[in-house]
Amino acid sequence: MKYLSFLLLLVLPAPVFAQESAVGWQYYLAGEFDTARSMARTSGTPEGYALACRAGMVAGGFLETGRAAAVRSLHQALKDCEQALIADPNSYVAGLSHAIAIGFEGLRLRKASYARASRREIEALIDKYPDNALATGALAGWHAAVAREGWLARLFLRASRSDAKTLYRQAMDMPDAELPLYYEYIRFLAEGDKAERLEAIGLIQSAINKGANDGLGRLLLTRCQNLLKALESGKNRQIQEAIDKATPFIEIDEWGTREKTDVSAYPLREALR
Repeated sequence: MKYLSFLLLLVLPAPVFAQESAVGWQYYLAGEFDTARSMARTSGTPEGYALACRAGMVAGGFLETGRAAAVRSLHQALKDCEQALIADPNSYVAGLSHAIAIGFEGLRLRKASYARASRREIEALIDKYPDNALATGALAGWHAAVAREGWLARLFLRASRSDAKTLYRQAMDMPDAELPLYYEYIRFLAEGDKAERLEAIGLIQSAINKGANDGLGRLLLTRCQNLLKALESGKNRQIQEAIDKATPFIEIDEWGTREKTDVSAYPLREALR
C-alpha cells in the first residue's frame, strides 16, 4: 500500500489544560485506550469528551483491526471532539484533535475541502498558542502529508515538504516538544535522503534511551525500534514497510484498492467549510 498519512498523530498532547483530571485518564496512561474512551465519554464533561477523542484516535489509528473499524473509530473520535467543543469552544486538546481527525477523513475521501478545514483549525490554534510545539508540529505534518500526494496537491493546496521541514524544526526547538512530535518528525525524515535518514536514526536512539512513561509512549517506541532496524539495513523496501507500519490510520486509505468501507463521509461543521 502506498504510504499516506494525511496528518500526524499529534492529537496526543501532553496532559495540559486539565486533561489529567478527566475520568479515564489513568486508563489512558496505562495504555488501555478503549476503556479510557468509554469511561471518559460517560463523564459528560468537556475534558472527558476531549480525552475520549484522544483515546479513540489512538485505538483507531494503531489498534483497530480492519478498515471499517478504523473509520468508525475515527468518526466516533470526531463526535467526541465536537461534544467537547460545544461545551468548551476553547478546549485546546479537543481543537487540535478535531483538526487532525478531520484531516484523516480528508485523506480517506480525497476531498480538498477537508484538507483546508484541517489547516484552518490548526492555524487558528497557532494564533492562540504561537509557542506551542504540538500545534506547530501539526501544521508541519499537514504540509508533509499534502506534499506526499504529488505536485498537483502541493500546487492546489499550497503545501511543500520544505515548509514541513522548517516547521518541524521550529517545533522541535520549543520547550514543550515531546515524544509524539519526535515520532512524527522521525517518520518524516525516514522518507528523505541519506542525511535525513541518518538524522532519524539518531533521534530514534535518543528517544529509546529516554524511554517512555505511559502506554502511548511505549506503543510509539515499539514502532520506532522496528523503524530503526529498517533504517540501519539501508534497504528501501524494508524501510518503506516499516514506515507503513508506523503510520496511524494507514488502513483507511482506499486509494487504488478494491476493498471499500462503504462508510458515509463525516460531515464538516458548517462554520469550518
